[in-house]
Amino acid sequence: MAVIKSEQLVATLANLLEEVHVAPPDPKLTWMTSNEPNSGFLGTLSGISAEMASRAPGMNTIAAHAAHLHFSLTLANRAFRGQDAYSNADRKESWRTQQVDAAAWNRLREALRYEHTQLLEAVRGRDRWDDPMLFQGALALIGHGAYHLGANRQIRRLLASAGSA
Repeated sequence: MAVIKSEQLVATLANLLEEVHVAPPDPKLTWMTSNEPNSGFLGTLSGISAEMASRAPGMNTIAAHAAHLHFSLTLANRAFRGQDAYSNADRKESWRTQQVDAAAWNRLREALRYEHTQLLEAVRGRDRWDDPMLFQGALALIGHGAYHLGANRQIRRLLASAGSA
């Protein structure tokens, strides 16, 4: 059986996190998004106004999904720094942001991009992956981001079809 080198594992993890949060590093090769530029979560947020992000089609708003993903990446970054990130984490509170004005929307997107960048630096800079919870948590961020990307796109479609775009 072939052995995967840690450098390959880290590069793969970083590429998938980049794809789900921003866009595929190589648009010719995608796993979760389209071949379009900025087709990840942050990219899709760039084309959404604060007003649309704050509209609830009978479910959480796009702004709420963005705030929750920001919360998750912040926790992951704390864990990568060796902090106890999860014992006092209030996931319910992470969904509280449902409406934003233009300034708050810009701040939320910038904060989300910052946490994503910090996460990639932590993943790429990690020499040892001997903490199974940290490793599993890092891998889970890919699926978590993909879920919110899909939810974001569905909410946007619902709002657009209802004439809210």
